[in-house]
Amino acid sequence: YQQEVARAILDSVFGKKGLTFSVEIARQGGKNEVSAQLELLLLTLHITEPKNLIKCSPTFRPQTVISMMRLRDRLNDAGFAGIWASEMGYIIRLGNARAIFLSADESANVVGNTAHILLEIDEAQDVSKEKYTKEFKPMGATTNVTTVLYGTSWDNSTLLEEAKQTGIEQEKKDGIKRYFRYDWQKVARHNPDYRAYVEAERERLGENHPLFLTQYRLLPIQGSA
Repeated sequence: YQQEVARAILDSVFGKKGLTFSVEIARQGGKNEVSAQLELLLLTLHITEPKNLIKCSPTFRPQTVISMMRLRDRLNDAGFAGIWASEMGYIIRLGNARAIFLSADESANVVGNTAHILLEIDEAQDVSKEKYTKEFKPMGATTNVTTVLYGTSWDNSTLLEEAKQTGIEQEKKDGIKRYFRYDWQKVARHNPDYRAYVEAERERLGENHPLFLTQYRLLPIQGSA
C-alpha cells in the first residue's frame, strides 16, 4: 500500500504536475517511512542540484527531530554515511540537494524558504490552516511543487480533512487520485504483530471510541467530541 502512494507522488514530481495529495494511514502504519524513502530517492536524484525539499511538522521537538533521524538512518542504510551532512540543526544535505525540516508551530518563523522538489506536511490534522495557507503553501509557488499532507483523521474542520475533500472533488473532474486512505485493517494484512496490537486496543477502548475511530479506523468525528 505504501508503494501506491509513492508512485503517485513521484509521478507528479517527475511530471512537474504540482498536485496536492492527502495521505491517511492508520497510526504506526508507515506513513513516515513512505516520507523518508521518498526523501532519500529525491535527494539522490538531485544530488548535483542546489534544490530543496521541505517537510514541516506541528512541533520541532519531537516530531521534526524524529523525521530528521529517520532520513539520516535511511541515508546511512543506502551507503551515504559520511557523505550526507547536517547544517544549522534543521537541514540535511546530500551533495547540493537539501532536505529542510521546519516546525509548523504558530510561532515558528519559516517565511523565505523555497520548495523546489517536494513539500511535505506531517500530521497535517494538527497544522493550522492559516499557517499552511500563508506560510507553507507559497513555498512552492515559483516551482509548481508537488505537495503531500500526511496524517490521521480527527474532526471535519482540520487542514487534512479539507485537503482530502478537495482532492476527492478534483478526482471526479480529471480522474487523478489525490486522496489515499489505509485504515488499520489494510495495514494489518501485511503485519500480523500490528494486527494483534490494534485488536487489543479495539478490545480495550471499544470500536467507536474517538481515539480508535480517528487513529485506526480513520473516521473523522463530528465537531469537537
